[in-house]
Amino acid sequence: MPRQERAERTRELVVRAAAVCFDTTGFAATSLGDIVETAKVSKGALYFHFSSKEKLAEAVAARSGADWRGIVRAARTSGGPVLQGLIDMTHCLADRFRHDVVFRAGLQLCDARRPGEGPHPSPYPSWGRAVALLLARSARRGELLPGLDLEQAARMLTATTAGIEMLSRQDREWLAAPVVAGMWDALLPALVPAGQLGRFRPSGRTAPPAPPRPPAAGAGPREGGPGEPADPPRRPAERALGGPA
Repeated sequence: MPRQERAERTRELVVRAAAVCFDTTGFAATSLGDIVETAKVSKGALYFHFSSKEKLAEAVAARSGADWRGIVRAARTSGGPVLQGLIDMTHCLADRFRHDVVFRAGLQLCDARRPGEGPHPSPYPSWGRAVALLLARSARRGELLPGLDLEQAARMLTATTAGIEMLSRQDREWLAAPVVAGMWDALLPALVPAGQLGRFRPSGRTAPPAPPRPPAAGAGPREGGPGEPADPPRRPAERALGGPA
């Protein structure tokens, strides 16, 4: 394996291991030793790429933030009814949060660190703006109930979706596609004229596949360290429900 490719692979291993640790035990309780052990790399390999736990948190948050912005941009430029784009966006975000540990840990870092401690802005203001923008476009297209209070509707949608995300931190089944679809089943009649409800699919137009799970720790090649770290242990609620890791 070329040296640059090996270095990039090691960096990816370390970022993912940090995300696994932050997601499992939280930023404050995670040590660099925990990350080294999870990634199965040497301390020198970690320090070659990151000088501190804070720098690693910045890398995880930056990756997550870029993915978040990409999902929002895709919803804003999708074809078809604008409101359907918003529905699809909630499904896509839920799927990523449920299955992608780097995405999930990056967003949770925004809550784990006090203001002023690091450059991890909360995603909720941008989420609220995206919801308000898409609802305004949807209203201009004639998709929504006449006279609907768009500001109040945006607040309702933002609070509902953010609440589901918060609940999912203890039980990720809150982010299962049927739960998100059920939310839209309940909300659409308050947003859309009865005669137009058939235009919209609460379950979303597409169901994005879950990304492949990484191999268990130690299962991969050992150039600069073995394969990617295993996913964190399932939380008690997830074990009871048979949910994802």
